[in-house]
This record gives sequence, C-alpha cells and structure tokens, in this order.
Amino acid sequence: MKIKFLSAVVTLWLGITPSFAMTAMDDQALSEVDGQALLNLVKESDTGQGLDFYKLAISAELSLNTNIKTLQLGCGGDNGADGCDIDISNLSFGCVANASGTCITLPTTVAGQPKGIDYNNDISNQNQLKDFVLTNPFFQFAIQGGTQASTRQVVGVRLGAEKAEGPMSVGTLNTFSGYLTGKTNLNISAQTNIAVTCQGGTAGCSNSDASKYSGTNYGMPKNGTVATAYLGVKDAEILNLLGIKVRYKDLTIDTKSASSNADVIANGKRLTQVKIANLGLGTTVDNVVAGLKVNQSCGESIFGGCNLLTSPGISNALLPLLKTGIQTYMKQQTLSGLNLAVPAQGSLSDKDYSALLTNTLNAYLLPYNLNNVHQLDVNSSLFGIALTSLDQGIKYPGYAQAVNKGWSMYLQDAFTLNINDSLTSLMSNMVQNGNAAAGNITMLEPAYRNCFGNLKFC
Repeated sequence: MKIKFLSAVVTLWLGITPSFAMTAMDDQALSEVDGQALLNLVKESDTGQGLDFYKLAISAELSLNTNIKTLQLGCGGDNGADGCDIDISNLSFGCVANASGTCITLPTTVAGQPKGIDYNNDISNQNQLKDFVLTNPFFQFAIQGGTQASTRQVVGVRLGAEKAEGPMSVGTLNTFSGYLTGKTNLNISAQTNIAVTCQGGTAGCSNSDASKYSGTNYGMPKNGTVATAYLGVKDAEILNLLGIKVRYKDLTIDTKSASSNADVIANGKRLTQVKIANLGLGTTVDNVVAGLKVNQSCGESIFGGCNLLTSPGISNALLPLLKTGIQTYMKQQTLSGLNLAVPAQGSLSDKDYSALLTNTLNAYLLPYNLNNVHQLDVNSSLFGIALTSLDQGIKYPGYAQAVNKGWSMYLQDAFTLNINDSLTSLMSNMVQNGNAAAGNITMLEPAYRNCFGNLKFC
C-alpha cells in the first residue's frame, strides 16, 4: 500500500524557491518516521479506593494571562444559600512585570501593609506580561465500577497539569476547599531603642505599664530619647538586688534580626483560615532575647531620678543573669495574648520552666486568615481543580490527601508566604491587640498588577 505524504522543504538560505509536492511513501518508509500525538490517554487504577483514573492529556504548553472578577464554585445546595466551596474575588493568572521580570504589586492605602518587592506602578515601569504556564494540561476522570458497563459511572473529574508555574494573585480569598500547603518564612527585622512595654497615652496602655521613654510626662530622664517603637508587654520587675531595681518600663533595648521557617497546612471544606505549623514562636522569643542589648535604662533611685547602678553599662553586664527571666516573662505574655493557658511552674527550675514555655509555644498552630493572602508564586506538579461526587472524597493520583466532596483546589507545596515584619509589630499583635489569635499576625502584600495602565483590575 502506498500513501501520499505532503512534504515541504524550505531552503531559503540556498536562495531556492520552496516547492510543494505530494511524495509517495510505502509502509517501510512510514515505519521509519517518529511522531508525537497531541492527545494521549493514560489509565491508572487504585484498588484501595475501587477507582480507575483516565487522564486525557494535551502534549503542549499553555500560557495564561487571565483575570477573573469572581470565581465561585459549588455554591448553594449542601452548602446553603450563601455558601460556596470556592469563592475568590479578583483572581489573576499572570502579572505585569518590570524590565527584569519582577511582578509589580498594586498600590495600597492600608496603613502598615507591606508594599511588595516592586511597587512602582508608573506606566514607564510596566514593561512586560509574565504568564502563568501549564505544561501538559489534562482532564482526569475518576471511574467507579469500571469493570462492567452496567455499573460504570464517573464520580469525579480533575483539571490539572504536569507542571503549573507562575504568578497567581487574588483580591480576596473568601472560602477555600481542598488541600493547600506551602512554606512560611518569618523574618523579624533588627530594631534599635525600642521600649519593652507600651507607649503612654495610647489606647490600651495604662499609666502603670507605660514606658518611661514615651516622653517626659512618663518619667523619661532629661538626657533620654523617646523610644522608636514599643513591644507592648505588661510591666513587671526584672531585678531587685542590693538596691538595684529595674522594671521593664525602665528600659529600651536593641534587638538583632531573627528568622524561622514553617509549614502552612489547610485541608478541608469551605476554609477561611490556614494553620501555620512549626513556626517556633518560643524559640524565636529565646533567640531575640539572647541577642538583645540594653540601649537606655532608668531604674528608680531613692534620691529621685535614675539610679546610677541601673545605667545601660551595668544593665548589660547583668544581662546574662537576667535573660532567662526575661525570656520566661515574654513567653508567658505571648501565651496569654494568644488565649493559651500559661503552665504553672510548680517545682520546675527556672531553666526547665522556660524550656516548658518554649515547647508549648513551639507546638502552637498559628491561625492565619486566607483573606490576607494576595500573592502566590506557584511552582507545583499537582496543581488542580476537581469536582467530586463521593461523600468520602477522592484521593487523585499523586495527591497526599483526599479532597472532599464537591469542588476543590489542590495546591501542594505551591507557594511561599514571606512574613517580613518588626519585632514590635509582631509582639504587639500577639500580646496587646489580639490580632495574632484572630488570624491576623501580620498583613501581606497586595495582589500583583495584571492590567497595563492605571486600572487595578480589568
């Protein structure tokens, strides 16, 4: 059998005009030609779940630059009139980037919100589009009772890709269903001349707790300087030895930077929070206190003014004796601020009690509200959206956990939360205003820009 085969030879570099002709190829010639199908079908079986999975994949790379005003999936029904499995406002795949390829962050008017790596929204800085890329996208069907045509039924379908990579951002993530994991990098910046207690004259700061370095009205010495920031812990006596009395409100301190890494885990239906595990809050407090230095000190004197024996030099010389007590007190304050029970010391030594507090804080799963998350830099081989009809959910091939009935997203190791904040801001949110316990320990950068010009969303 002979088959006509269309061939085209382009030889412009020889200056020859291209020609097109039908060329006869026999079976032997055809057998020597390799090719790749655009579509391919793969079957996997999971006897434990009693399911067969058929994956229809496209051998291609799909680059997206898309804005979705509102993405709502699985609304109503079992979820109630106002409930959705997935509810995201202002969802963007891709971003507008600068000349070096860095995504530009939208402007913010919220006080204290980080601005992002590049927040220059001038049109002259909007150089290019950076895509969200799906490599070998596919549909995967979950089939139950596949051995017999009379019982065979589709119980789930998943839309995914062999690899998903690129910027993804949201205006507000209202509810999330599925499985989501990532990493959190907590970076605490170094600070100088910060008060240990709160700022006098501000809401929630009693006169008894107010730092002397809030100003001259609160006992600041004539040669002192106002603190640059305030940790916000309650006042207590640190030292009372041979006439040397020092309280927390008597000090300002310098701190070194600190950092920790943690895991973000969310698995469930209609979630509004994730739990940050292994953040090491207790260890972080220990590290910060271990690196602190007294900047200013003004302990009380029986003659009025500051006791000469409480000068910064003497206070720093005494720090090795004081650090365990300071660490213990700050950890107790942190536990109270997070609405956690503070363990009693009992017969434990000061060192062992401090270690107990460290372990208690380290085991804490810090809640974090998903509506604070706006920027996601996805790099995942398991990114996908699924619709499942089984009450027990389905564990699709490669998934670490089953996803629930209804609509779900799967984002395993898909993003990194970079929390960059000062110690005073973090401690205030933990011990003074309750933001951390409510899931708002810190704000994150706004969404990426994905519209050229001045529009925030298009």
